[in-house]
Amino acid sequence: MFLILLKARFIFITLVLILWSIPIVVTAADTESVGKEYISHSSAIGEWSSRNNGDEPALYINEPMYFVVGRHGGDTKARFQVSFKYRLFEKDGIVVDKLPWLENLHFAYTQTSMWNLSSNSTAFEDTSYRPSFFWEFQNINIKVKNMPNFLRIGYEHESNGQGGDKSRGINTLFIFPAWIIQAGGRDLAVGTKLYVYISRDSENADIEKYRGYADLIVRYGREDSWFIAAMWRYGIDNKNTIQLDFSYPIRKKIFARTGGYLYIQSFYGYGETLLTYNQKQDINVRFGFAVVR
Repeated sequence: MFLILLKARFIFITLVLILWSIPIVVTAADTESVGKEYISHSSAIGEWSSRNNGDEPALYINEPMYFVVGRHGGDTKARFQVSFKYRLFEKDGIVVDKLPWLENLHFAYTQTSMWNLSSNSTAFEDTSYRPSFFWEFQNINIKVKNMPNFLRIGYEHESNGQGGDKSRGINTLFIFPAWIIQAGGRDLAVGTKLYVYISRDSENADIEKYRGYADLIVRYGREDSWFIAAMWRYGIDNKNTIQLDFSYPIRKKIFARTGGYLYIQSFYGYGETLLTYNQKQDINVRFGFAVVR
């Protein structure tokens, strides 16, 4: 167990150092001009908003919220997700005045469910519950070439709420930096969520073989047009997972990234649900609707 934890920490630190040393094409001066252009397209970037934290509503959108349906392996299944984040303390409140390091502390909750519409009882096969606490920093005002535009650092719990041999759960510490530039008239955001496991259920003690220690996330598009998001995950046992999401607006937005979108999701690899973290799934495509992308 000690060797596993030591190896996990070594990989985590190595990835952070590699990520921090990547040469970014945008210089500090360029970043300022790109930022001005980026503000007009901010909602296309997802949770990596161009807003300063103090300008955000206390309760705000987080990860995509969607409902998609597809047929695979003889069954028709729906996958849907809800997500939000909440800034715990006001920027000008008494708590932040006394403890300024709490200013950017957030609580977030994301729930993802798999619903088998073909079963006799149309049962939910599995649901992933992900509460988290993190510090979030946007538009980091430091004139350093390689500084990210967006940074989260925090703790996340994930479990499926089941008992016995179907129980799954992990607790992680993570750091999530992201860089945002303009490319081809659209917003391009590249981020890496790096994490270490601080505890795991015995039923998924080998989860790092399938999930690894990092997610590479790329988002590309524009607020008033199509948008593509890709997630790549590499397990240490040579296990690959890829998820692609495509969306297109079909109604005027309500605010930020909230509106109505045609949503197409493709998944290949391991762990579409936490229950099946070690089961490989062939390419599966689902179609549906999103209110946040």
